[in-house]
Amino acid sequence: MSTDKAQAMAPAISVVVLSYDRVHLLERTLTTCLRPETSDGVPFEIVVVDNHPDRLAEGLIARLAATTDVPLTYLGDPRRNVSIVRNIGIHAARGRYVAFIDDDEAPDPHWLSELYACLERTGADAAFGPKHPVFESGTAPTWDPQGWRYTLDYQEPADAPIHLFGRLRKKGKGLGSGNAAFRVATCFNTAEPFSVAFGDGNGEDTHLLFRLALSGKRFVWCPSAMVREFIETDRTKPSYMVTRMKRGSQHYAASRIATSDRPGLTRVKVSLLGLAQFCVHLGLYVVSGEWLGGERFEHRIGMAKGLGKLTWRAPIGFIDEKTA
Repeated sequence: MSTDKAQAMAPAISVVVLSYDRVHLLERTLTTCLRPETSDGVPFEIVVVDNHPDRLAEGLIARLAATTDVPLTYLGDPRRNVSIVRNIGIHAARGRYVAFIDDDEAPDPHWLSELYACLERTGADAAFGPKHPVFESGTAPTWDPQGWRYTLDYQEPADAPIHLFGRLRKKGKGLGSGNAAFRVATCFNTAEPFSVAFGDGNGEDTHLLFRLALSGKRFVWCPSAMVREFIETDRTKPSYMVTRMKRGSQHYAASRIATSDRPGLTRVKVSLLGLAQFCVHLGLYVVSGEWLGGERFEHRIGMAKGLGKLTWRAPIGFIDEKTA
């Protein structure tokens, strides 16, 4: 198929990828997305939005665009706010669905066609798939030998409904926009689908999902749409996970309060939950002897999550990571 014909064909689904400084991983993401077995003939496009002021990904996109008939669009915006660049990608997308995949993830075969088929089959507003880790070192860290902290997999059957505030959340895994596909007409029908106020520290997807769930949108699980997240060694340190869990808990608390129709009451509930979580894990931290050292971090992570709910007003920001 010629490039002109590919450009003329309206994509059924648009893949939006954000990039900041991980061009070395972004190439892995894009080349696997472009494999024929990823989409199984479903017409799609890729929109890359570069958030780095030096437009680090521009050369890579130009090179890949010359090798494929899949429409591949490059956009850039230097403002360090994830919501801004997500919204830019959404507004540029032409598909009736938008799928997000992070620049440190690579899809398994049939990833995009499975997400597309799931939304078509169920009529749901959003579909989510599992994320499994691939460690740079080749093995999971000794303090998390199964890699559970880096895995998102509800192990539910295909098309199972996801109730954001129900049983699945209690498994300890909150959803995000990575490896998710959304129906544009029902999820992105506002000028600012992702709130810019929540875009300065990766909390924008939590806020969006809470807002959509509270408005009655339907979410479903798509176990056959698998991605593999590449975990660089610096991110396997326990200190990174403690910080990440605290920050995620801050996002949870701030989003619950912001989307509540009774924010004062919700603020009290979230604070009490955070205090209870912190105190329980502090006690267990002492009683279990975790404070003596070793490879146990469960209760330190639990305390961090409780502390996050108590400090949701504090600036959150991004976790400092090494650059490419």
